[in-house]
Amino acid sequence: MNKSIEWQPTPELNEDLVKMQLSLVQPAKTKQGHFGPYAGLDDIDRAVRSAIKAAEVPLTYNQSTSTELTANGKITHQVITNIIHSSGETLHIDGVTYEQGSTPAQTLANLTYAKRGSLSAAFGVVADDDDDGQAITALKQEQINQENMRKAIIAKLKEKLKEVPKEKLPQIFATSNMTEKHNNNSDLDKLTAAQASVLAGAAIFAINDAGIK
Repeated sequence: MNKSIEWQPTPELNEDLVKMQLSLVQPAKTKQGHFGPYAGLDDIDRAVRSAIKAAEVPLTYNQSTSTELTANGKITHQVITNIIHSSGETLHIDGVTYEQGSTPAQTLANLTYAKRGSLSAAFGVVADDDDDGQAITALKQEQINQENMRKAIIAKLKEKLKEVPKEKLPQIFATSNMTEKHNNNSDLDKLTAAQASVLAGAAIFAINDAGIK
């Protein structure tokens, strides 16, 4: 999904972007992370918009995301920072990619992290004390932990499915809008942690309901 900056003739935007960056005051690092202080997304946004106002240039920006389903079935997103000039010229800068989290809270955290990094890169904001490498490593470790948890839940699901009476399998898979045909390693291994948890819960209920010890 990684792409280069989408270049197009934007002379007026470029001229005012330079003026804006000359007026940029690096934001205070008001947040505290594992690897020291950093500027939050709100701090970076405030610094960018204050610089635009100080330079008195007709610029604004917004951020959007693009989504891609990879060959291995994972959903990957990428943040795009759109810099917009009153002349109608725009610059679309492809930023940080992030994976779909196993929970809504994790997905939101990944999105915030990606927006923060993308906005910093687009406008030349220094948001960290030279610890980006460590921050990325920490995010990667969190993703590894989430993946290990997902695999553990799927392993438990497979174990329980073997105990479920065959006639109850369609009912179990229906809880996740699936069919009994998905009861194979290839499809089960693609489940999210949330999907696997729902199916495992349904399997345990079916086992208990059948009086299987």
